Amino acid sequence: PQTLTVECLFSAGPMPMPIRKTIFYLCVPVLLLVVLLLVQGGIAHCKAYCCKSSHGFNLLDRLLGSAMTVVFVFIPSLVRTTFGLFACVTVDTPTAEPYCAAAVGRYWIFDMGQQCFQGYHARWAFGLGVPLLVVLCLVLPVAIAAFTLHNRSALNTPTFRKHYGFLYGQYKASCCFWEAVVLLQTMLLVAAAVFGFTVGPAFQVLIASALLVATLVL
Repeated sequence: PQTLTVECLFSAGPMPMPIRKTIFYLCVPVLLLVVLLLVQGGIAHCKAYCCKSSHGFNLLDRLLGSAMTVVFVFIPSLVRTTFGLFACVTVDTPTAEPYCAAAVGRYWIFDMGQQCFQGYHARWAFGLGVPLLVVLCLVLPVAIAAFTLHNRSALNTPTFRKHYGFLYGQYKASCCFWEAVVLLQTMLLVAAAVFGFTVGPAFQVLIASALLVATLVL
């Protein structure tokens, strides 16, 4: 029997199938987060109704913790999908007579019939991919670093640690922003996995090894 694929979930339409798959993969974490928050919110209301008391139970704490967990778990997947919008391979190179290269240029790995940065790929790569790169690779790490540094004086307070301790709990107070650096390291490893194959397995291993060494040194 055939395994169920994402294509089975979509009907024919004007949007290219590779773009539909990309949007689907990007939306999965959001959908899971919404479902999880709804379930936990429902459980909280049931407990509050049955117990007639909210002591020892803080809905905001649970929802915030769940949201952060989902975000951090799915960041590598989101980054990989976003980088995939720009991943291209060279199919054919120009040749001299009497040979003829059928597909000269670079083609998108998600649709090997679509030349990179031509047609619909250019619209989605720049319209969707670039904003996602800015948010995931720039805004998110900077926001984490700025948030922890701005609240450095409150790092040891019970309430703040309960909400955001996972961002800095394993680091010294002077390096409370280091989770942002770890996030950038993760993104570099994902980039090596996505783009490394275009330069061959030997260079891919070399790049990944260099990044791992840099990670251990830092």
